[in-house]
Amino acid sequence: MTTQAAISIQQLNKSYQESGQQHAVFDDLQLDVKQGEFIVLLGRSGSGKSTFLNLISGIDPPDSGKVVINNIDITALSEHDRTLFRRHHIGFVFQSYNLIPTLTVAENLLLPLELIKRVSRKDHDHVEELLAKLKLSDRLDSYPDRLSGGEQQRVAIARALIHDPDVILADEPTGNLDLDTAEQVLELLDILVRKAGKTMIMATHSQEVIGKADRVLSIQNKALHTR
Repeated sequence: MTTQAAISIQQLNKSYQESGQQHAVFDDLQLDVKQGEFIVLLGRSGSGKSTFLNLISGIDPPDSGKVVINNIDITALSEHDRTLFRRHHIGFVFQSYNLIPTLTVAENLLLPLELIKRVSRKDHDHVEELLAKLKLSDRLDSYPDRLSGGEQQRVAIARALIHDPDVILADEPTGNLDLDTAEQVLELLDILVRKAGKTMIMATHSQEVIGKADRVLSIQNKALHTR
């Protein structure tokens, strides 16, 4: 029985303009990602890891080709519809956390739900449950600047998962953390995402993540290679 790909990347091309010259980032990319698969994406700084995640999420449009998520070609959607799709179906964990400094931890977590107009008593309970799993129950009413880097990243993970997305994209989620904290964050991501059967792609330069992945890909010479 053939398993339907959760993410299908078809003949994807992306370039950018710099100093009057066109620079190709990706050339005719092809990739199918199964439902529930955890892929680690390796590559040197500047190789295109962040661009790759931005293309999958619809933040950046490709020059040509398709990104199909759950049978929906997001490259055929308008920018407005891509934004709505992302809010409902994709969770993004950023290296720089991207927490709103004027909102408490609880308010940061509820924000994705407010954007899709879905906040109930059950969702407030879910926030508390998720923070308890991440050992952050005592930080519910704290502001981001009162948290350590590891705590901020755990809140960022919770925010990416709060709306129950189909796909989790993580861009160097441990890049700003010390080794011990990074390992804790990776373990939490692995447990929370795998337990829920989510599909995850994590861009990283960390060798420690490789053993947790179902598949390891590297970006070299504008293409994806299996490690």
